[in-house]
Parts: sequence; C-alpha cells; structure tokens
Amino acid sequence: MSQTSTRMAAVIRDLQKHYVLKSETVRALRGVSFDVPEGDYVAIMGPSGSGKSTLLNLLGCLDQPTHGSFLLGDDDVAQMTDDELSTIRASRIGFVFQSYNLIAQLSVVENIEVPLYYMGNLNAKSRKRSIELAKMVGLGERLDHRPTQLSGGQQQRVAIARSLVNDPYFILADEATGNLDSVTTEEILALFQRLNDEGKTIIMVTHEDEVAEHAKRVIRLRDGEIQIDEAVKDRKIFTPQQIQEIAHNADVASRGSE
Repeated sequence: MSQTSTRMAAVIRDLQKHYVLKSETVRALRGVSFDVPEGDYVAIMGPSGSGKSTLLNLLGCLDQPTHGSFLLGDDDVAQMTDDELSTIRASRIGFVFQSYNLIAQLSVVENIEVPLYYMGNLNAKSRKRSIELAKMVGLGERLDHRPTQLSGGQQQRVAIARSLVNDPYFILADEATGNLDSVTTEEILALFQRLNDEGKTIIMVTHEDEVAEHAKRVIRLRDGEIQIDEAVKDRKIFTPQQIQEIAHNADVASRGSE
C-alpha cells in the first residue's frame, strides 16, 4: 500500500530577485528552493545582506520574484497580479510583525477581525470566531480593550490571533519577539509551539539563535543563497505543563499591571 504524500503549505523553486540600481544589477536572491510541509516550524536566518528580508517579502506576497515559482496550494503566486496577491495576503497568509501593527482605535476583537474586513467577510459567525481566538490566546477578559491598554506581550497575542482568523496556509512571523523582554519572549514562543503542536505551520524570520532553537528546522541564507537547511539539534521544547504555567503567569502579571 502506498503512503499518502505529505501535503505542502508552500513550495519554493529557484526563487530569484534582482534589483537594478543605476547601471548595476543586485542579485538579492540567487535561486532559493525549499519545501514547507504542513505542520512545519521553520526559522529563517541570515546576516544583513543575506537576502532574508527579500525572501520574507516574497513569502508574504509583498513583492514578486524576477524568476522562479512559489506555490501556495495549486497556485503559483509568482505569476499573479497585484490584485490577486492582495487577495492571497488576506486569505492564505497570517502575518505577525515585530511592531504588532494593531489599529489604535479598534478593540482587541476588532483588530482580530481586520483581515475579514478586507475580505468582506464580517458577520455574526466571524465575530464569534474572533472572540474564540481572543480567548484562545488568553485575552477573553480584554475583548474591548484598545492596544494602548495592553502590554507588549498582550498586543503580540492579539496579532497572533489576527493571523489565525482566516485559517491561513501558514503564519509568517517577522522578528515577532524583537520588541519583547525575555519573559514575554518565552510567553510568545510557548504560544507558537502550542499552535504548531496543534498543526499550524509557522515560518519565522529571526536573527536570534535563542529564538530559532524553538523551531523544528533552520534555513540560513548567505549572499542570496541557502547556506544551511537542517533540523534543529537539541530543539528547545516546552512541556504541556510549562506552556500552561507560562500562560497562567502571563495572565497574573497582566492583571497586576492594571
């Protein structure tokens, strides 16, 4: 009996990105290829000038490659128009940014709903899902709070809930712990692990080895090419009890700050 083939969240083949600056052509990516199976947890790393930011923009459908393909499901997004890419960003990719990118005038639930607004999909069912996601990330008692009433860790939890609202092919996290202290970083990494344990696919861009050690796999770029693509050795894994304790401690700390 043949085994069922692994389903892919993303397939990247020979991605190249060239920029023409005056008379010079800068080859930011020089033919990058890798697969991201559903349920994977990948950390993308590399020094300044490695092509890491360029790859992030391509994975987020914020830019188009000069050459190569990028498959989400059966669709090659490398060949799409700007309008089609906009739809893909809203429906198939969940973004988590370093600076949270929450809208100050909106509540926790309303911020989670933002991708649904762009898809024209706001209704009672979607409001219920947004509330469920807020509760899932430990913000069930802060549904009506504005971002300015939340700590940095809480704001990032809102951003993570927002990234899940459209059930994306993968979460794309860009230095998601970059603005957080060590305790809050642990809180967010525990939440990422919990989501990954539940089957969510995560692609995380980071410059911190301590953060990358929580992923299953690391891809290191240098000079626009993949230098290393390997499983994380001695991966740091939270036990279910630790994840529960971290979430509880974060909730206690946030109550004490009110």
